[in-house]
Amino acid sequence: MDLVHLIADYPSYLKSHGYARRTIDFRLKHLSCLNRFIEATGLKTLEEFGPELAGDFTDYWVRHQPWAKSSKGFRKQLRFGPHHHIAIQYSLHSFFRWAYGAGLLQRNVFPLKPLVRGNYFFPEIADYLRFCEQHKGLAKNSLVQIELFVRRFDQFLCSVPLTAWNQLQSRHIDLFVRQQASHNIGRIQRVHRVLRGLFRYLFSFGRLDRDWACALLSPPRYHMARTPRSLTVEQVLRLLQSIDRKRRGRKRDFVIILMAATLGVRASEIAALRLEDLDWTRAVVCFPAIKGKIFLQLPLSRALIEALADYLKNERPCGSQYRNVFIGLTPPFKPLAPGSVSFLIARRMREAGIRCSGHQLRHGFAGELLKSGVPFSTLQELLGHSHFSSTQVYTKIDLTQLREVANNDAEDI
Repeated sequence: MDLVHLIADYPSYLKSHGYARRTIDFRLKHLSCLNRFIEATGLKTLEEFGPELAGDFTDYWVRHQPWAKSSKGFRKQLRFGPHHHIAIQYSLHSFFRWAYGAGLLQRNVFPLKPLVRGNYFFPEIADYLRFCEQHKGLAKNSLVQIELFVRRFDQFLCSVPLTAWNQLQSRHIDLFVRQQASHNIGRIQRVHRVLRGLFRYLFSFGRLDRDWACALLSPPRYHMARTPRSLTVEQVLRLLQSIDRKRRGRKRDFVIILMAATLGVRASEIAALRLEDLDWTRAVVCFPAIKGKIFLQLPLSRALIEALADYLKNERPCGSQYRNVFIGLTPPFKPLAPGSVSFLIARRMREAGIRCSGHQLRHGFAGELLKSGVPFSTLQELLGHSHFSSTQVYTKIDLTQLREVANNDAEDI
């Protein structure tokens, strides 16, 4: 099979998507032996190439290239051996996915695996997830968390193995909870909460012979037992001043940190922000409903408007097909995920010598509003809390009001 013409069209695709010349040369170097490998293995069509041949192709490439070096391979040792080259595997996967997306192949040899969704060992699990989405009306983040732990529980039962729900015993549930949560009380409560919903659903349809939800007793975790840690104004200013906006990617990081510090928004809300959510005429930004069902509309300060305009004009990749405001700076220029937003904020904090997390910017925002005399009802709207109980935790960081209450009580004695 002659793949010369097919591989010759591949560099134009990489170049149009912003890949550097060095990266394109590496990809072509890794694919240089693909035609000879297919002839050596006796494959008649490119669709016959399967994932099981990826390791053989890597070995063939390493043997026939004098400059090739061995690699430690992927971290998942069950998937590839230690002699498999990471860069070759990635180049091979990207080439086949491009050929399938361009209509040059009839079969997707290396399909992208979804993070959570997929086939389940017990089909009732998929029915329960559809029930949560269609009938319970949960928020998107809640559905993702439920799906994550339910999928892990399904994989755990498959490895035990169990073939029917009535074979479930308390030792299976305890072992799964220990694997997922260990001694973290908050995580134990979260896993128990997800399993209770699943067990009640299965018991109501007769899949379980007893209601295991009643047997899940979570350890106590007292409400507002901890004081939320927050950044001071001096720390936020030092963090912003430490960012050199002349370096690549720092204009974007500066805007993200400034937005988190002055608006108190979450990383998931920053990642989901789109260009049409910015109203430049009224100087207002409307964050989509991520954790709750409330669209958060907040004013844009002059400093934030200038930083946003600087990033959009001078640093955001031009011609991006995505409408998200914050885009990655390396090909293929995809939108930043919430985890990426949290990671880059934490990295800039470490560079500034601040040992905190990005969510503490939100706590600092709430604390400063309380110090300025903003009532809790207004704070609840600004933070986008659906329930007032979520806002009550910030009563513990309002030291000024606490001192006033203590002094007034002492005068009455």
